[in-house]
Amino acid sequence: MRIDATTRNKQSGGETARRAQVVKNKGFTLVELLVVIAIIGILVGLLTPAIQAAREAANRMRCGNNIRQLVLATHSYADAHGTLPSYAYGDDYAEGESTFAAILPFMEQQNVVAKRRGLDFWDQMMNGADEDPIPALLCPSGYYAETVHPNLGTAATSYLVSSGDFPLHVKCGKAYEIDGYTMKGNGRGPFQTRIWKSLASVTDGTSNTVAYGERVIGRVSSGGGGKSLRMIDTYVAMAWKIGTAKSPNPTAEGQTPLYPSKCMEFMGVGGDYVQPTPTGSGLAINSLAGRDWYTGDALSTSFSTIIPPNGPSCTSFYSYMAGPTSNHTGGVNVALLDGSVRFVNEIIDTGDMNAAPVRTGKSPYGVGGAMGSASGGETIVE
Repeated sequence: MRIDATTRNKQSGGETARRAQVVKNKGFTLVELLVVIAIIGILVGLLTPAIQAAREAANRMRCGNNIRQLVLATHSYADAHGTLPSYAYGDDYAEGESTFAAILPFMEQQNVVAKRRGLDFWDQMMNGADEDPIPALLCPSGYYAETVHPNLGTAATSYLVSSGDFPLHVKCGKAYEIDGYTMKGNGRGPFQTRIWKSLASVTDGTSNTVAYGERVIGRVSSGGGGKSLRMIDTYVAMAWKIGTAKSPNPTAEGQTPLYPSKCMEFMGVGGDYVQPTPTGSGLAINSLAGRDWYTGDALSTSFSTIIPPNGPSCTSFYSYMAGPTSNHTGGVNVALLDGSVRFVNEIIDTGDMNAAPVRTGKSPYGVGGAMGSASGGETIVE
């Protein structure tokens, strides 16, 4: 069949038009572009929480590894000295050195400890300690505060020493007083004030006894004046009786005694302290937790296993009740004396919060208290 030139030209022109139409249709319309952008936005919204959760899981694992290293260093100390380290020991009876000063040399931090021991107290107060952050003492999820105090120059710690299910005196070594009776405030955990315990004395077992726990470092900018009401990085000072200008003896001048249940009255919603203040209690917000790794001051380097994780923390001048806290969701990491790390839930059993602390026997504060006591006769059941 013969196709003349006219017919061929018509076919060629039609093919060109069709190709032009195809090329024209390859672009996106505005509606299609908006749909694609919306789909990308939805995917980002779905993936962002997953990425954040993965990052937090990695940070939580690093926190656990760091706190485990503290226990390993503690065992190295025990092998070298025949005892566990003490707490708040040294020449300064009011505070002394924390347990970290004893174990950091076993983590290749001898120079850090030697530098602090060589500082004159008043020179440090006037000119600062001029320390650098200590990575081994910092949890990636455990701080959003300054890792070195901007005024004192002291390095911070995300990990604190367990005093067990017994509140330490604010200035360790003195007495815990409540309702007319006095107990020596040296704690019930494995590390006690100016007492060097042996591993054998931990009769509840190293796998049942908390040695170290997390605590969110307090922000210097939040101390005093109530600038921050977050429970995880501040504490309530209940030592000031309303209408007086000093911190009275809690039993001699009618100040509210510090039972755990009294501290729990300050627990608000959303992670903040309750407002307004419960009737009959003074309120001042401070944030010394973790601010100085070296000092054996209960407010700076210790916690007890009385108040549940991420709960309120209170001081009544003669005693300090603060549980472990963290930025992890739902609980905190604690290291047991055998080197294992457990994640303790915020809703752990805390027993009878209306009971006063005990010096011997089983803890009145449930599973949480039992985990803290070194020789209470309890066994933790999973």
